[in-house]
Amino acid sequence: MPFVKANITEEKKMIQELIDSDPELKKHNDEWNKEYEFRKKLVLARKQSGLTQKEVSMITGLDQRAISRAEVDSEVSPNIKTIIKYIDALGFQLDIIPKQT
Repeated sequence: MPFVKANITEEKKMIQELIDSDPELKKHNDEWNKEYEFRKKLVLARKQSGLTQKEVSMITGLDQRAISRAEVDSEVSPNIKTIIKYIDALGFQLDIIPKQT
């Protein structure tokens, strides 16, 4: 299996080089990565709170599908009201902080 792993690593490197060489592609990739990380944090916060999607739905009054889409669907971005309700239900708050450089 080391052969397969080496090929995957090499493919990742080639893809990253393509992304880095195209400013427009890099911009879209960076945006996608930020959204992906945010959604991962939503799921982690929900799990840390010990709640299921259905329980968050009952607390917020949001449809369970809306909770699921907020966590995983990159084609549909939840609106700010949904995010605030979601985070509130988990006992978290949204903070805006400076980027780390």
